[in-house]
Amino acid sequence: MGCANGSIGNMKRDLIKKPGDGHSMVKGNERGIALIMALVLLALLTLLGVWVLDRASTDLKIAGNYKNAEAAFSMADTAATYASNPANLTQACDFISACTYSTGSNTSWSGPPISMGTNTATVSVKFLNKGPLPVGSIYDADLDSNGKPKFSGIYFMITANGSGPHNATAQIETNVVQVVSN
Repeated sequence: MGCANGSIGNMKRDLIKKPGDGHSMVKGNERGIALIMALVLLALLTLLGVWVLDRASTDLKIAGNYKNAEAAFSMADTAATYASNPANLTQACDFISACTYSTGSNTSWSGPPISMGTNTATVSVKFLNKGPLPVGSIYDADLDSNGKPKFSGIYFMITANGSGPHNATAQIETNVVQVVSN
């Protein structure tokens, strides 16, 4: 076999000694760097994937906590609405009036517990005061023939506590006035 194109000579030239180095280097032997770059890229993508999964897990926990808090708040709101219903407020008034209305008394009424699935709520109505209606209410300007107000108000504070899944709790406090004729 002859070497017409000088391929043996080219092979010898490809094996070159660098001056002052003492090591020989073969041109084009860069396959190792591709492996290193692939491993670095794989490590970076793995870290990115772990971060995305952690972020998604955190977002799911936040959404779950929000859902639980909403369920507890909904139960507390239901209990507050129940207590402020005129029929139930009248029941509370009847109970409290049996104890006599007196300013500053700690007389209160507790409604029955309300449950919906595993969610529960309790409500209490506390007597605050008896007096004139708030300014601007529909009856505040109604006067009798003697110039005295025809109506007055009985003021209550409603406290409703709701509980939801995973020990989520919520509390609502609201003041209510019941209009009564004098």
